Amino acid sequence: MDWLAHSAKDGYPAQTYADHVACAVSMARRIAAEASHDSLQSEPFVETVGLGTEFHDLGKLDDDNQTVLASPTGKPLPREHVDAGTKHLFGLGTETSRFAGMLAYAHHRGLPDVPDQKARGATAWRGDEEGGRFDPTDVIARTSAHLGDYLHRHHEALARPPTIPSAISFKPAALDLRLALGCLVDADHGDTAQHYGAPFIDAPPLHPEARLAALDAYVADLKSGDTTREAERAKNRRAHYAACRAADTAPALVECDSPVGSGKTTAVMAHLLRAAQEKNLRRVFIVQPFTNIIDQSVDTYRKALVLPDEVADQVVAAHHHKTDFADPLTRALTTRWQAPVVVTTAVQFFETLASNHPASLRKLHQVARSALFIDEAHAALPTHLWPLAWQWLRRLADRWGCHIALASGSLARFWTLNDFYLKCDGAPPPKKRLPTPLVDKAFRARLDASETRRIRYRQRAGALDLDALLDFLAALPSPRIAVFNTVQTAAVVARALAERSGRGKVEHLSTALNPFDRERTLARIKARLKPCPDDEQDQDWTLVATSLVEAGVDLSFRSGLREAASLASLLQLGGRVNRHNEYDEADVWSVTLRQGGNIRQHPAMQASVSVLEKLFKQNRVTPDACTEALKLEVREKGNPELVDDLFKMESAKQFVSIAENFKVIASDTVTVLTPGPFLDAIRNGARPDWKSLQRHCVQIWANKKIDFGLASIDAYPGMFAWNLAYDDFIGYMAGALAIRDLKFGEALII
Repeated sequence: MDWLAHSAKDGYPAQTYADHVACAVSMARRIAAEASHDSLQSEPFVETVGLGTEFHDLGKLDDDNQTVLASPTGKPLPREHVDAGTKHLFGLGTETSRFAGMLAYAHHRGLPDVPDQKARGATAWRGDEEGGRFDPTDVIARTSAHLGDYLHRHHEALARPPTIPSAISFKPAALDLRLALGCLVDADHGDTAQHYGAPFIDAPPLHPEARLAALDAYVADLKSGDTTREAERAKNRRAHYAACRAADTAPALVECDSPVGSGKTTAVMAHLLRAAQEKNLRRVFIVQPFTNIIDQSVDTYRKALVLPDEVADQVVAAHHHKTDFADPLTRALTTRWQAPVVVTTAVQFFETLASNHPASLRKLHQVARSALFIDEAHAALPTHLWPLAWQWLRRLADRWGCHIALASGSLARFWTLNDFYLKCDGAPPPKKRLPTPLVDKAFRARLDASETRRIRYRQRAGALDLDALLDFLAALPSPRIAVFNTVQTAAVVARALAERSGRGKVEHLSTALNPFDRERTLARIKARLKPCPDDEQDQDWTLVATSLVEAGVDLSFRSGLREAASLASLLQLGGRVNRHNEYDEADVWSVTLRQGGNIRQHPAMQASVSVLEKLFKQNRVTPDACTEALKLEVREKGNPELVDDLFKMESAKQFVSIAENFKVIASDTVTVLTPGPFLDAIRNGARPDWKSLQRHCVQIWANKKIDFGLASIDAYPGMFAWNLAYDDFIGYMAGALAIRDLKFGEALII
């Protein structure tokens, strides 16, 4: 008999159990082998993934489930189908089979908190937890009565006995199990999608040697500048590129703290491509703190790294927003990190490492045996998350063949602080892991000397209300840039400035705009910043933005203003002022805003502002003080307790707790499509690819779904439509600011 794994749907025939299991196991083992190649744990890892995949759907062989699968009604399976495989695998009694049982249990519901499972006693790893669709007692009884039948049918379908695990030892950490589940889920989802007609897209290989040659040619063609100061800066950038390119690739962890504007985008990439060539790495990840940096970096890398006859977006892929959907109708939109060069955000990257959810973890295995560039590392994560993230990065380097570079013009060396390492009672202090610098101290000092002549950091005494802020801005040399701590404050200031001075004298850039409108705005900003002697009036304008412009964006303003935040944020904004050394002198001001109306303080900034105030008084607003500032912030926020809690959760394999507590952005967001032709097309039945989706959506707090009247899109579960006002100036804040509670300052958009 042809037992079934999936029913007929959308004109496609039913998929047999034998076909799905055989294909999924083959794919899963291949994925696991590629991820763990040359690792000491490769054999048990591949075995665990293969076992979990082979038995993940064993319960579908139940008679009641087969009846539903044979009749394409779309009804859910009447019998829980995961427990049988889980029970069988745990019963085999080996280390790999036990962990495989955990994977089978988690392949739909996600990895649970292991201590909670142990507390369930006889029902541990069996059926659904309390409140689930199936009663654990009934599930266990059904499995006990029919497991032998299921295994007989499994044997019959595959025409071979069920796989018997070896006795090889396997001691995976929590991160290893996330990677293993990702391998299983990618194979399971991938085989199912292909059966239902999804095209198979084979990403091009990395070809590091060829791409490095292309990058060399690109950098050689860059202009040297028109003035003596610009030529000096270009010379330093070329020297920096050469130094990073030639740096030793043997260490798996390296750092690059060269100052703002020294060309880290290309210099670190050159180093990583050399490392990929020498260590047989599969791809390069560029992890950046803000979405708009992605756009600029993607543009640079597509110009520099794409080889003849290649499709640019298949070589360099941009991952802006969270599009990890578990629903079968939306699964095809999931971003899978397959490209040889993946540019993504710190939110996406680190929250994937922390995730327990199958749809998110599906892409995680792509990270193994890759070169990782944690760009603008100072802004990548909240302080209390870095210790656990550092533990993950070290494991990726030591166990998963990754080569990792951390870079920033204001690099805080958190790895030198005791609080960033797991401590055990009665044990000696933990051994610190220090990355190897890409450039030597003498060269770094030369770059620093040039940097201190370029910019001056100043503090405005007293708090400013909105009118006083606008007056202060107007007095600064233009064009000027003003950065604020929240999306809401930036939108309020931009709108007020446009009302006072005219829309033509204001640009606005924040995540209230979708990527499509941000790209257009950024292009317009760059055009306005180009020298234009015949149009002096256009020089009198202001860019109002959030922190997404303060790192990695190639913009150069005459002066800058920053709402008081961290030292690193202020220094990074300095990289957007007099960036190419065009002016004899330039100032960046730190100001405090008076709360009132729609201007609200960011609650997470209090410790950072306090530390910055102390450093101004000590005349220590310099890159060298970044590590000290980080240490002070940790102490002021009381973060050691949070750090210890995260370490304990990870050690105990509390997967749900880690996923809930490791939030780069401390809110639960949903994907919201903004008004326009793209949304209209979706409502009319269009089936977009994930790249198009990301260009037309924003992320909105999930707890604002009712306040903002977000409308669910029936064809794409988990996605919503924005039905309030939206424009290409302040984005969705055009509608949000019209809501009464925002109008009177009762809510905050961060």
